[in-house]
Amino acid sequence: MCGRFTVTAKDTKTVADRFQVELERSLERNKGGLERFNVAPTQEVLTVRSSPDPDEAAGGEREARMMRWGLVPRWAKDLKVGYRMINAKAENLGSSRAYAPLVGKFRHRCLIVADGFYEWMVAEDPKQPRRPWRFTVDGGEPFAFAGLCTRKQWADAEDRGFEDGWLYSCTIVTTTPNEVVAPVHDRMPAILPGPDAEAAWLRPDLSAEDAIAMCGPLPAARMQAAPANPKLNKVGKGIEGPELLVAPGG
Repeated sequence: MCGRFTVTAKDTKTVADRFQVELERSLERNKGGLERFNVAPTQEVLTVRSSPDPDEAAGGEREARMMRWGLVPRWAKDLKVGYRMINAKAENLGSSRAYAPLVGKFRHRCLIVADGFYEWMVAEDPKQPRRPWRFTVDGGEPFAFAGLCTRKQWADAEDRGFEDGWLYSCTIVTTTPNEVVAPVHDRMPAILPGPDAEAAWLRPDLSAEDAIAMCGPLPAARMQAAPANPKLNKVGKGIEGPELLVAPGG
């Protein structure tokens, strides 16, 4: 699974240029900017989708939107469903009640922007806490998880701060681990290998079968792993900041 990740870039222009999208409007509600060291489920994450117009989408037009991490399907009646849907197994995308209707439709495929993710290694001593590790790509460059997304009208959307009466939510596709991740965890997020793959993921003419085929493990040679701060074992107010990226004394 992927249950925590990072977006440490301070320069939003660099991210905007990297993903060919305008970020100013989507970040209006995110006063702190993009920089995050402990992104957790149910929080808002930066996503990039194709334009709703198929011709514009085919031409590469994109839009950015903050979405709740943890997909809430249209048939759901409770936000708690999202806690169980932060990840979507690539192997199940074609058969899942929640994901099969989404994966073949370009507006339901998205890029989820990140520059690292965490996984936890079980300690040899069962009495000891699990140890977090942070995984990066190409020395810490921004990348995109393959994501699925949807929207749903919500009765008390305004009270909850949802935009325009709609709840937008997303999930990260996961796959089998490569040689870097496997010693720590038996799953890893499906990371699209670069701009060409990201563009393909968003194209209107990509079939569900071809989309699923794209969700394999990133080549291990492009990834790095390092111990992270055990403070990550808890989620809460104040558990943020660059000190989380490395283990104490590291």
